[in-house]
Amino acid sequence: MAKKLKGPQMILANWLDSGRVVFFTRDGGWSADTSLAAYAEGEALDALLAEAEKSARNNLIVGTELVGATIKNDAAYPAHIKHTVQAKGPSVRPDLGYQVATNWEAA
Repeated sequence: MAKKLKGPQMILANWLDSGRVVFFTRDGGWSADTSLAAYAEGEALDALLAEAEKSARNNLIVGTELVGATIKNDAAYPAHIKHTVQAKGPSVRPDLGYQVATNWEAA
C-alpha cells in the first residue's frame, strides 16, 4: 500500500549499476528526467508501484520510494528539495554533477 502522503506521488529509485536517481515514467520505463515521471494517487498509485517494483525483481533498480509530486503543465516534479537535489546533483556547484550535461550517461 502507498504511503500516507496527500496529493499526487511519484516513484523514485536508483539504477542498480550506477546508483543514479531515476523516476518511473508514464511508459513504464525509468528516467532521470522528472518531467517524464508517472504520478498517481490512491488505488492508481498502488497499481503504479506494483508495476515499478517489477524492475526491482529484474535487478534493474533498487530502493523504490514514493515521493510527493508537484504537477506543473501535466509534468511531475519532486515536491521536496531533497529529491530535487538527488535528481539534479549538487546545488552548491552547478558546474558539477548531473546538471552539467543532459547526456552524461552516454559519456
